Amino acid sequence: MQKISIKKKVIRSGDSEQILYYTPALSLKNSDNQVKLLVPHPNGNSVMEFSTLAEAAAAIRKAGFEYQLPEGEIIEEENLQPLLKTADKSDLEKVLFGKFKSKINDINSSIVASSLTALAYLDDKEAIDIFISKLGEDNEKIRIAAIDALVNFQSEVIDKLIDTLSNPNWVARNSAIACLVKISEYTDVEPEKILVPLINRIDDENTIVQASALLACGKIYRNLLKRADEK
Repeated sequence: MQKISIKKKVIRSGDSEQILYYTPALSLKNSDNQVKLLVPHPNGNSVMEFSTLAEAAAAIRKAGFEYQLPEGEIIEEENLQPLLKTADKSDLEKVLFGKFKSKINDINSSIVASSLTALAYLDDKEAIDIFISKLGEDNEKIRIAAIDALVNFQSEVIDKLIDTLSNPNWVARNSAIACLVKISEYTDVEPEKILVPLINRIDDENTIVQASALLACGKIYRNLLKRADEK
């Protein structure tokens, strides 16, 4: 594994001195350039400073690298464990969220689909409206990525999906139906709440949506019966 060297710097002012430890680092920004995050990296052009050797070593380990201590310095590995366990990932998640979000309108459909899947990995509720907005996309790969992402939120997105059943875009309505069917398979979701709005879609003006609604109602009712038998 690649190592990052920790350098030691002594700052003297009069009779006092301060010891700092620093490492090379990469500077990350979100899509709006509002969040900056320094991450230790052997090829970084920026610098991270730490007040203790243990903090510097823990940051390097958290970034996925090994550390090389300044000459003559010693640190016990067990001293790093509390620092590693309490590490705050919120800044990194903000950077990732911004980077992923910046690609959701790319001209390349594969990049858009990948950005939606990447956003889903963050499990951030702020992305729900993004996924909902992609249900009406013409590209199937993008729609599937949005559907799969929404299913992960289960009952938290049911109301938004029910609202989407009235969307003027028939593709969005059809995708919402596919989402609701998948969500109905989870035991913590009440099928009745999903079934009634879908019954109204059986008379949808679009025949594809009609067909999807018919199948969905049948599948969800079957899930209802299975749930009753299990009780």
